[in-house]
Amino acid sequence: MSQTSKVLIIQSAFLGDAVLMTSLLEKIRVESPSSIIHLLVRKGLEDIFKAYPHDNLGQVWTYDKSNKLKSWCALRNELTKEKFDQVFVAQRFLGMGLLSISIGAKKVVGFDKNPLSLLFDEKVTHEFGQGKHETERNTQLLTSWLGGALHKPFLNASHLNNFPVGLQAKKYLAISPGSVWETKRFPVHKWIEFIRLLPLDQEIVLMGSAAEKHLSDEIEKAFIGSGRKIINACGRFNLQEAIAVYQQSLMSFVNDSGPLHICSAVNTPTVAIFCSTIPAFGFGPLAKQHQIIEVKEKLTCRPCGDHGKKSCPETHFNCANLIDVQELLKAYQAFLPSRSE
Repeated sequence: MSQTSKVLIIQSAFLGDAVLMTSLLEKIRVESPSSIIHLLVRKGLEDIFKAYPHDNLGQVWTYDKSNKLKSWCALRNELTKEKFDQVFVAQRFLGMGLLSISIGAKKVVGFDKNPLSLLFDEKVTHEFGQGKHETERNTQLLTSWLGGALHKPFLNASHLNNFPVGLQAKKYLAISPGSVWETKRFPVHKWIEFIRLLPLDQEIVLMGSAAEKHLSDEIEKAFIGSGRKIINACGRFNLQEAIAVYQQSLMSFVNDSGPLHICSAVNTPTVAIFCSTIPAFGFGPLAKQHQIIEVKEKLTCRPCGDHGKKSCPETHFNCANLIDVQELLKAYQAFLPSRSE
């Protein structure tokens, strides 16, 4: 059993990045159960961790990116008082690297691609694009302390008792048409095409943020008068409720985006559609039942970058438009028996 430690993990990037940090929470919980973990995430994402049901997570701190300097200085002052034994900084950017070395921790571990990695007590090689999953990359930060055993991300919203009224668990299909980046979004007309192939009595719940509601509105509009039940829930649920909705879904269809990682953490059967990005970047699904769908043709323009883009640089968007929606239907049919019992 490892030595007790007071730990801070820093990851203030996007929703999916924060969810994937639960794999480290699980590793420490299992392999160093007396250690206490603090977590620093982007402001607005802290409610995710109310769905993490274990008490080894001591406190969740937030970084307000709308007021970076003020928030950074406040965090430095407060985190210094905590006297951490170890800080693990998963981000590769200057601000969080500087924070990690400014709070007086006994040991700081981070990736070699951080501009301040020379000042870390231990730096870890960051391998990207060769197929290593992000959870594997993050686990390397803890390897010298706890070894390299991997743990899956984990969330469970059932204890929150906030499953939305009106939904029947394991009966509806959750579809998340959005993403921050347009070239990660499976096109709306493709979602509509797919839904038309489903049994008419298959209930659909459209998920996403309020900023993505225009996508779900377009999908919903296409089925007015069709007799198909579609619940347009974009912007309707808070993070805790959304986690519960994904957890209780029959299965979930998602883009390469935050909801994919929520589905991994709650172990919901997941069909993940990769358009401009590729699974080799390390952000594929980890649910026990999952399928990745991507264009079969080899495109010289794919991937067009490490992240999505605001529009297709080649204008044709073939990485999405050439995906046959029959592949989505086959995945639905394959997963259906195990979830509809």
